[in-house]
Amino acid sequence: MKTDQTNRVNMYKTVTGVLDDHSAVWNAMAPMVTAVADFKTKVSTIDTAVQKQETPTGATKDKAEARDALEDVLFLMCRALSFLAHKSGDNDLSALADLTRSDIDKFDSEGLSNRAASVLAQANAKKTDLATVQVTQANLDELTQALADFNEVKAGPRQATAERAAQTESLPTLIRDANSILRNEVDPLVALFSRSNPDFVSAYNSARVIVDRAATHAAAKALGGPPPTPAQ
Repeated sequence: MKTDQTNRVNMYKTVTGVLDDHSAVWNAMAPMVTAVADFKTKVSTIDTAVQKQETPTGATKDKAEARDALEDVLFLMCRALSFLAHKSGDNDLSALADLTRSDIDKFDSEGLSNRAASVLAQANAKKTDLATVQVTQANLDELTQALADFNEVKAGPRQATAERAAQTESLPTLIRDANSILRNEVDPLVALFSRSNPDFVSAYNSARVIVDRAATHAAAKALGGPPPTPAQ
């Protein structure tokens, strides 16, 4: 969340606290009750969006671990197939399997998945020949599982990024909605209490000020902190 958004949401929380502390003043005014409830709902929705936006994900780590496992077993299978290709003069098989660890590491996700699938198909077709170099069904099963695991998690980081991006895009709209409720509904209703309960109105107006937290830290030594910005 951007600094200006954080500062504004902090203001929302302060306003909510003041409203709660003085609920006895306004809870008999039905429109005020509705406006405050709508505002709190919007703030809660903002909190949920922020949590989803900022929650770390293990998808990238899962993908890296699955890739490492696939690369390791793929390299060993390629070594075995490369030997068979050399012995039989199979140039197509040689072109498929003649990969170093560095070559494998350079593949992007789709390239790695596709090459591993092709290698697996050739390995299954040459089970009998592979058995002569002690490549067993268990080894084939290991490659099959490693490929399946990698395919399952390879889109994870991209999906997680997309989800966070969606939350990031939703925040400005949610904040505009919360601002609208305050400016057009809560602010004018609170002002009606200026004669009957000036302390409440004063506390509310103070809470409605946006404090620039980032600027406060930067300017504290020289100026004692920046002046607050009246909220709109």
